Amino acid sequence: MTKRGSAGDPAKDSAGSESEPDRRFATTLARGLSVLRAFRTSDGPLGNQELAERSGLPKSTVSRMTYTLSRLGYLDHLRSIEKYRLGPAVLALGNIARVNLPFLEAAHPIMQALADETGTLIAFTVRDELTMLYAHCWRPRAAATIWLEVGRKIPMHKTASGLAFLASTSEQECSELRRDFVASGEMTAEVFDATVKNARQQLVSLGFTRSIGLWVENINAVAVPFRSHEASQAFAFNCGALNDTLSEQRILEDVGPLLKRRVGELESMMGKTVSF
Repeated sequence: MTKRGSAGDPAKDSAGSESEPDRRFATTLARGLSVLRAFRTSDGPLGNQELAERSGLPKSTVSRMTYTLSRLGYLDHLRSIEKYRLGPAVLALGNIARVNLPFLEAAHPIMQALADETGTLIAFTVRDELTMLYAHCWRPRAAATIWLEVGRKIPMHKTASGLAFLASTSEQECSELRRDFVASGEMTAEVFDATVKNARQQLVSLGFTRSIGLWVENINAVAVPFRSHEASQAFAFNCGALNDTLSEQRILEDVGPLLKRRVGELESMMGKTVSF
């Protein structure tokens, strides 16, 4: 498995050579945020060694970050076991962020009804570096479904929501992602270009993107991008289930068009129709 460079590594161009570092980029801040992003909803408290492994930062750097973040209230230091968990300041930021994205409240009845109707897990996903992050989930009330919790990170280039995000990026956003993927070693420039081309073709021809066992062999998914005037980046709404529940045929004929309509309803409710 390719190990991603730590936050603050020099940017690289599409050929993989080092370019001039961005003088506006605050490396120390990026490293602190990478420590916060290392936590997952299924975690108990984490120690500096675990955080170093997840963030890709040296343990000595993580120790400074966790000390500072705990002093500021973003981490809670459990001294008896020398581990950390997210602190109340993070909760406050999360609540503020939700208030600033009012479409999430409007999305709730629409997406819960869709989850119940299709028997699939519906997720609202956002970009997190080179992955997509499950920020909110709606589960069908009368059926079992796949268990992916809020906070789970999934590959951007191998999932329906990631492909939807890539398909909706601007040329500048796409260029920056291309550089970062190549610098990380996860994809060559040629593979990235082919992935984006495929995602955009799907979005133009179908109105959604799909992943048929691309990330996990027995899981299929379909996604539709969503942009809002309240945020500068695109998001994606995703339907996912085991392949015996969500076949490719069902995606193409039923669930995909249905998800597209529901996202369109949400855009209409928010007074904004978005074209990708």
